[in-house]
Parts: sequence; structure tokens; C-alpha cells
Amino acid sequence: MVKLLVDIFTPGNGKTYEFQLDGSMSVSQATVQIINNIREAENDAITFDENEAVLSDLNIPRRLNVGKTLLAEGVKSGHRLMLV
Repeated sequence: MVKLLVDIFTPGNGKTYEFQLDGSMSVSQATVQIINNIREAENDAITFDENEAVLSDLNIPRRLNVGKTLLAEGVKSGHRLMLV
């Protein structure tokens, strides 16, 4: 299990959150975990549609493929991702 320390930027509220994620997680699984943790941190004051949410890598500007793992998509510790 490879742990990745990444920053998640959410333009909807202009905040950045720090996450430790398992590199073997699919992008889809990571997106759901990130959304749930942000909702909890913000007391459900921010909403995301899990089926419409997109996770992008700001270090390699592109949308991440939901069917691949974070490692397969080239995500590394220190990367900055954006959730929209």
C-alpha cells in the first residue's frame, strides 16, 4: 500500500484540503472519500454530486480517469488535485 499526501483544491469554496490517500485506490473511490471528508469538515455546507464530480491533476493538467488507480494516473505525493 503506497500512501500519497496530496492537496485537494475546491474552487467552489476556494479552499485547499490535505489528504493522505492510498495510491492503489481507483480515482472513483478516492473522489468519493474526498467528498465525504470535505462534507464532514464543512458540516455538510458544501455539496458535490458524486456522479458528476471530476478530479483533475493540476501538476499534469488533465482530468483523471475514474477507472484507473491514482498511481496508474501518475499521482504522486505532493501533487495538487482539483475537485469540481
